[in-house]
Amino acid sequence: MNKYHTPSSQRGATLLVVMMMLIVLTVVGVLAIRVAMTSLNISTNTQLGQFLSQTADTPINQLYTGNLSNLVDLSGVVGYALQDSKLEPGNEYIFCYKPLSNEKFGASLGVAVKRPPANKIDKATLLSGGSDAFCDLSSDFGSSREAVVTQVAVKIPNEAEEDLKPGALLSRGNNLSSGTIMPKNVVEQQRIRVTTTSVVPSFAKNLDAAQDCIGTGSGNPGYISDDTSSDTKGFETIATCLAKLGVPVNSQIQEFNLQTIFSQTQAP
Repeated sequence: MNKYHTPSSQRGATLLVVMMMLIVLTVVGVLAIRVAMTSLNISTNTQLGQFLSQTADTPINQLYTGNLSNLVDLSGVVGYALQDSKLEPGNEYIFCYKPLSNEKFGASLGVAVKRPPANKIDKATLLSGGSDAFCDLSSDFGSSREAVVTQVAVKIPNEAEEDLKPGALLSRGNNLSSGTIMPKNVVEQQRIRVTTTSVVPSFAKNLDAAQDCIGTGSGNPGYISDDTSSDTKGFETIATCLAKLGVPVNSQIQEFNLQTIFSQTQAP
């Protein structure tokens, strides 16, 4: 007895094959989208990291290339830190980098002084200064793109630098055999350490929690920025606090060796 396939059964088999092909294509499409999204995410994270690094470097470069007389003037953060640290060493002198404002870069009127805490997980103590020194993550952006906010901290190190070779901080023209530590025209030599912390507020799931890391003023001084000193090694910082919240952050540290040179322009 011969068996024949009816047209309806053939159409059913064809439909089943088409559905199977659609399912396979859908799975392949989903996998392709996931791979593309992962690649895009990696690319975006890399670009974001580079952007944050460049932004964090900007205030450091401004200090490095700025006018030295203005830099050490008492109206500026470095001059203020140099003088105040003689009375109470180990403190941080912080300010918010606001290139879009008309304020002088690092003006001492906009500087706050933080004392590091006694315990690693505690926040700092605010000794002086107001809320202007603390970056507002909702408004104090470094450019018109309103993407990155940068907090700056200046510290005058007073401990010996163990990583440097003997004589690394000596000036050119030294003659140690004659018993001179510095050339005759160099009257003072001091180290200055600058820490910048750049953050992208738009990535924060909880902006208030991120702001809590930086601080707002006397009621909440936030964490310290510099944990490289022997007395603050391993302490909670603004950067580590933000990183725990999953907020993109980049912290840069640069140390300068400032020399005060006496120059005689006219014979006595």
